[in-house]
Amino acid sequence: MSKTCNEIMNQFLELDKNQILPLRTTFHLLTCKKCRSQVRFMTMAEKHCKEPLTIPAEESSQAIISLMQKIDPEYFAKTSVAPISMRRWIVCGIAMILGMLFFMFYSKYVDSIALNVTFYCFFACAISAYCAIFVGSNLDFFVKKIEILHEHNLAMRQ
Repeated sequence: MSKTCNEIMNQFLELDKNQILPLRTTFHLLTCKKCRSQVRFMTMAEKHCKEPLTIPAEESSQAIISLMQKIDPEYFAKTSVAPISMRRWIVCGIAMILGMLFFMFYSKYVDSIALNVTFYCFFACAISAYCAIFVGSNLDFFVKKIEILHEHNLAMRQ
């Protein structure tokens, strides 16, 4: 690294978090790939250091279960929840589509406006409920996807 790069890195490290970079430092980081990479790696390292330390442990371990029961006598080990089967959602969705298609062909032979309005209102409510229950039961999946997209967008901006 050159003397200028060392000076710029020292200036960068002296700044407080979220403090605006001086124009000279900003210009140098825009033009110097090595310094820009170092700043990016330091920022990523800082981000990882702020994350809580996790130590993987199996909750089903008998030692952990007995320890938790000593701490809290009402503690019961969490039973693993089976993942939601997409097959049931797909079958239900196909059944609703087939029902709509059946009524569409049936409504050609029955000339009743009240029946058509009732049908369309019923299926509008059914589809809304289907979507709401699907999103509600898979909310953790959607939240994780949104967080991943948000982190990706932030990384792209840097």
